[in-house]
Amino acid sequence: MMRAEHGIRVRLARSGSLAVLVVAMGGLSATAARSAPAPSSAFVRVNQVGYPAAASKRAYLMASVAETGGTFTVRNASGQAVLSAPVGADLGSWSSTYSHVHSLDFDAVATAGSYTISVSGPAAATSPTFRIDTGANVYAEPLANALFFYQTERDGPDFIPNALRTAPAHLNDQNATTYLTPSVNPSGRFSGDLTPLGARMDGSGGWWDAGDYIKGVQTLGYTTDLLLAGVRDFPGQMGPGAPTSDFTAEARFGTDWLLRMWDDTNRTFYYQVGIGTGNAGAAGDHDIWRLPQADDTLGEPTRCTATSATARCSGPALPGRSSVPTWRAAAPRRSACASRSSGPPIRRSPTGACSPASTSSTSPIRHPRAS
Repeated sequence: MMRAEHGIRVRLARSGSLAVLVVAMGGLSATAARSAPAPSSAFVRVNQVGYPAAASKRAYLMASVAETGGTFTVRNASGQAVLSAPVGADLGSWSSTYSHVHSLDFDAVATAGSYTISVSGPAAATSPTFRIDTGANVYAEPLANALFFYQTERDGPDFIPNALRTAPAHLNDQNATTYLTPSVNPSGRFSGDLTPLGARMDGSGGWWDAGDYIKGVQTLGYTTDLLLAGVRDFPGQMGPGAPTSDFTAEARFGTDWLLRMWDDTNRTFYYQVGIGTGNAGAAGDHDIWRLPQADDTLGEPTRCTATSATARCSGPALPGRSSVPTWRAAAPRRSACASRSSGPPIRRSPTGACSPASTSSTSPIRHPRAS
């Protein structure tokens, strides 16, 4: 059945008990219909830790449209406006979605308290709540959390017991086997056996790397330098005067490990303890989920094969693997990579790690940990 209503042809078809309405509008086809434009969107990004009262203060308005000519208002916890000002310059694009980033400066707001920023413009937005306070109060909790992180990341016998750490780990690093850095391909893999230096070294201590149990001079050196500078320059927040975030002991802990990595007798600088990813022939640090203390009892090594830039010595098989890492299972379980001061000159790879001159400059340098 068909009837016309206001220029629209309506066809009703009935199949059993189901009625289907089909609408045809003039001569328009479905493919000609256009979707509505996406609505403008924006949000305000603030420092969620907070702002020291005496410091400069900036938030960022990230928007899908230009907000030039708009205004922003800073309101206190009672909703009272304490500052209104024009939206700042368009600083450029953040992404294809947020192609306009505007600065929102509010240095004049210096009273301690909680605040929000609201924007009036083509795309309105309101920030999360943030606080303004003294620098000591603003950074007290983040610094205490950072100190807890480093204490938890401690390797070796001088660990600090807490809910996440119940035992020392990698005690066999005190007598680690050392190897020369192997040549690697652009994927970080190498072939052939590792070349032992015939020396052992004490690689114990230090902090683990980001998410795994390797330890590198590059990252620990940078971290230790920053901690030492913090203790020196901010003694009330990171030094002896800090009630909950005294980094003095951690800065010393990192320094002690760095000093152990230099062997003055052999004129050798060891720059990494441990390796990351293994392969079918050798398990690596990234291949097995376990507590760090488990590495000290993984079994006796049988041979060390450099099957990848993170290869380790093979040993007794684990379920589902032909071998297991035993770099820390017993002395000499782990290995440290070294650069001899009397050997080939050391240069920096694109990744920032040390490499011998014979290594391709395009090869990412990852260094073995196990023995």
